[in-house]
Amino acid sequence: MTTVLDKPPQPSASPSPDTRRPRARGAGGSGARWLFLPPLALLLLGLAGPLVAVVVAGSEDHGPAGMFTEPFRNALFLRAAWRTLWMAALVTLCTGVFGVLYALALGLARRALSHVLFGVLFLTFWISLLVRTYGWVLMLQPQGVLDGLAKTLGLSEDGLGLYQTLPGLIPAMVHIMLPYMVLPVYAGLRSLDPAQLRAARSLGAGEWLVMRTVVLPALRPGAAAGAVIVFVMSLGFYVTPAFLGGPGSQVTATVIGTEFGRMQSLGGAAAMGVVLLVATLGLYVVADRFLRISEQWERV
Repeated sequence: MTTVLDKPPQPSASPSPDTRRPRARGAGGSGARWLFLPPLALLLLGLAGPLVAVVVAGSEDHGPAGMFTEPFRNALFLRAAWRTLWMAALVTLCTGVFGVLYALALGLARRALSHVLFGVLFLTFWISLLVRTYGWVLMLQPQGVLDGLAKTLGLSEDGLGLYQTLPGLIPAMVHIMLPYMVLPVYAGLRSLDPAQLRAARSLGAGEWLVMRTVVLPALRPGAAAGAVIVFVMSLGFYVTPAFLGGPGSQVTATVIGTEFGRMQSLGGAAAMGVVLLVATLGLYVVADRFLRISEQWERV
């Protein structure tokens, strides 16, 4: 007896034109093209428009070539640029250390404590940058919280004197930049295969050896992505350095703000802004080319 499986396959009848389902339109079909208009308009008005206006303002005063060379003739801009570079590097280093420790704490903590740590971390996103900066001003200003605590503990009779100094500015910037380091590092930690940890322990590796040979290499791509993001954002940071940095600790963004506000030099401020923008984009493109930063952020 032959079964159904033994029968040769019968050619299927082609569906009639009346019973065929219409082909679904792709995302780029004419019916959905209007969906691209709002983001396109936002991109043109919110990003491209201001950038074009800045470039035009810089070119009118100094010319296309002079727009890139004129800022380097300004001694104040050069000092601020050098100060911005090493300050961004220091902030990136400190944020990297605390960010890795915080991510490890998130991964090792119990569920309830992990939720608390996540809540504290995301408060830096939910609370306004200006409000957080004002909080640091209240802590660091003369007769503020830290000065009162130092006097109470007998550490200093005159206070710590951290207001509008680089030692007071660095912790504030690290606090604000911390989530941009923690999130990619934590994403790398979550992608770690537990079987690797069990295999390493079964082979006799101790906790520190497992950490050094298994855990930390898994965190390295996320830490590199976070470091690039923190460094690039620190180059253009304005609000916190403007409030917590003193006259001798001006960064590039505050110099541009002074040039635009007090000096009323729109062309000079625009030229400095274009130089800062090109340098920042160049650094990010090079880092993304070699470290694949965008791929790391897709995992967050």
